[in-house]
Amino acid sequence: MITPVVMPQMGLEVTEGTIAALHVAPGTPVQSGDLLLELETDKALTEIVAPCAGTVARIDVTVGETVALGATLVLITDGDVDDQEIAVRPSVPTGEPVAQSASEPARNGHGRLRAAPVARRVAQELGVALESVHGTGPRGRITRADVERAAGAGPPAPAQPPAAPPSVNGAPPPAGFVELVALSAPRRAIARRMTASQAIPQFSLEREIDASWLLASKQALPQPEGASARSGVNDMLAQAVGELILRHPALATSYVDDGPAGPGLGRRDGADVGLAVATDRGLMVPVLRGAHERPLHELAAERVRLVGAARSGRLTLEEMSGAALTISNLGRFGVDRFAAMLNPGEAAILAVGRPVDRIRPDGRGFAMVPTLALTLTIDHRVMDGATGGLALAELCDLLEGTMAWRP
Repeated sequence: MITPVVMPQMGLEVTEGTIAALHVAPGTPVQSGDLLLELETDKALTEIVAPCAGTVARIDVTVGETVALGATLVLITDGDVDDQEIAVRPSVPTGEPVAQSASEPARNGHGRLRAAPVARRVAQELGVALESVHGTGPRGRITRADVERAAGAGPPAPAQPPAAPPSVNGAPPPAGFVELVALSAPRRAIARRMTASQAIPQFSLEREIDASWLLASKQALPQPEGASARSGVNDMLAQAVGELILRHPALATSYVDDGPAGPGLGRRDGADVGLAVATDRGLMVPVLRGAHERPLHELAAERVRLVGAARSGRLTLEEMSGAALTISNLGRFGVDRFAAMLNPGEAAILAVGRPVDRIRPDGRGFAMVPTLALTLTIDHRVMDGATGGLALAELCDLLEGTMAWRP
């Protein structure tokens, strides 16, 4: 029996992925759950595992290749088939040609020629134009053998002019630019989501709190025996925001444009809080589940784990989904105050700056106190200014002395 392993459905917005790494080769024996390959989408790096025990009979993808939803990645056999059956097994979704003619080279969803990285390198070395090569690999992918065959079929390509500035897919950069770099999958997702965010009617409310009690509470927090991470301001903010969501359920409400009876408001259960994390791959938002009920040392340990996964590209879709409200803290970058853009699907986002010492009235005199700027950006389709103002005022009260921390 032959079992195909295909690119799975990973969220409504994910339609393709890029092969990041292969962990098996043809002939590799596998057990159910063994890692086959890593697939990078515009949201996360996902591990694809074997659905059953058997032997890897064929691999239809290469590292760096972009594949569509439902495309076959690997074939696993139980050994009760012959090589001919494996060779003719369909390896593409119904309706997609297995190969295309040399006059119409096979391309992926972005218009990029399907070619193995080694084929591209050899083509450059031999002076072969990939557009003229007939690909015989899966889905018409150009292999090294195809390039070498094309190089031996005719005279060498004419000498090329000096190399043009770096470009995308062989096209020169637009006038006025010396380089054009293609967006990575995560940056494409960020661009798409922020464009969608810009279309949301949103407004921002700002308050500046006296952070003396918050910072003193952080220093006085007990460190439970065996705790793997020390609690910090972000953990305290997450716990306070979780408490705030319980008191103001509108913060856990999202505008739904295509409900059964038309546009409506959908309410989430619980108080899961997103935490914006800057990574080399772009902005990631892992979610702290149950922030309203978990002790601070648990939130700290989970935060450290999620931030590490985000920066190593190991976050799963589940770990980035379902937040009611996101916290974006740029204090460590020296930012005093800012307004963050809404994460589509959430009612609000809280922007936090760095502590800044300011002179404030103190009794009949003045004192220097640390202050913290909080900016709450809100989806106006979900909440009005008065509702948002009440929520922000209560958050300030919590952070200035009324929050009962759960260490």
